[in-house]
Amino acid sequence: MNINAGMDGVVNGTILTSSNASTPAEISIKLRGSDGEATTQQVTTNSAFSFTVDSPELWSPSSPNLYDMTISVGDDEISSYTGFRTVSRGVIDGIERQLLNGEFVFWFGTLDQGYWPDGLYTPPTYEAMVYDISTLLDLGYNMLRKHIKVESDLFYAAADEMGILIIQDMPSLRPSQTQTLDNCTEVTILPDATQQAEFQRQLELLVTQKRNYPSIVAWVVYNEGWGQIVEGQYPEFGLTDVVRSLDPTRLIDSTSGWYDHGAGDFHDNHHYANPQCGAPFYSIQSTPYDEQRIGIQGEFGGIGQNVSIEHLWNVQAAIDTINQTYEIDTTIESWRYRGHVLLGELRDQVEMYACSGGVWTQTTDVEGEVNGMLTYDRRVQRPDTDQWRADVQALYDAAAARGNSTMRFML
Repeated sequence: MNINAGMDGVVNGTILTSSNASTPAEISIKLRGSDGEATTQQVTTNSAFSFTVDSPELWSPSSPNLYDMTISVGDDEISSYTGFRTVSRGVIDGIERQLLNGEFVFWFGTLDQGYWPDGLYTPPTYEAMVYDISTLLDLGYNMLRKHIKVESDLFYAAADEMGILIIQDMPSLRPSQTQTLDNCTEVTILPDATQQAEFQRQLELLVTQKRNYPSIVAWVVYNEGWGQIVEGQYPEFGLTDVVRSLDPTRLIDSTSGWYDHGAGDFHDNHHYANPQCGAPFYSIQSTPYDEQRIGIQGEFGGIGQNVSIEHLWNVQAAIDTINQTYEIDTTIESWRYRGHVLLGELRDQVEMYACSGGVWTQTTDVEGEVNGMLTYDRRVQRPDTDQWRADVQALYDAAAARGNSTMRFML
């Protein structure tokens, strides 16, 4: 099933059946909003359809309106939901911006790796996942970047219901690695043709399986060059086209961090600890801001503050890497001061330059990093809620002040 509902009320989709696929069957689709009003439409299986719902209640972080959906085929019936919203890009006062429902909405979220001390990549409960999202919302975030991990469907359903935007990464092949040859020459280890084909196959599965969730607003193909072929060819261009063909309703961050050759909708810089977002300065692993694309800070911050052993991943190898965290602040007071300063720098770049979004590292501590909003066990929160919310609101206010004169174009 593929269902997309736009801000104009148009519902586009295709529904496939597992039996009698060669013979189209009639389907009844019923959508019901919070007002109880229902729209029923008759379509056929295995072919594209389109119909319109009048004056839909739109989905956004401030109003995560969802429509119950019932699909009936003969005696079979399934229940689901959808949300009416449109993700696009356009030019506002000469700057490329991402648009949600036709308006520039500044995306600000955390790098969300989804690690758990008692289950590693597996959360202990549904409520635990919801707690992480609710903490981010309480701190003022409207987005999270799901970092090189795919969550269970329960996670995305919770994001839809709670109203948080998701930038979804494709899990990487591996970090960039090198090999030293017998002649002492160092060469980069690149994916072979089989590995690259499998990467594309799984990327297509990711997009196909998750494209019905309204909260997902962008796909990330590569992160910081991990598994990215950067010699002789640039596969991110072809992969971007593949993702666009499977899902033309979202934006694509082809290379988050580096190596950026101009593909996709975003110019995405990573820099620790301070940001370099849509600005006329950059560092060695990045590239000058590309005015033809949307400028976002795909990772920054990352400041850490050590805690007592009961809140850490109590494995010596992980403990030994704590000082490799991008910056360590020795007191919680200094951590909060540094966070305030760095968010202020990002606000300046929103006001002065072309910064359209940012990703703070990160939601929680992980095995060898102590730079989360929360400790690994989720028992200690580092930010002062009131101060953090005020600093984040200042980002939204700065963006709103530059959000007039919208000229839109849809993907």
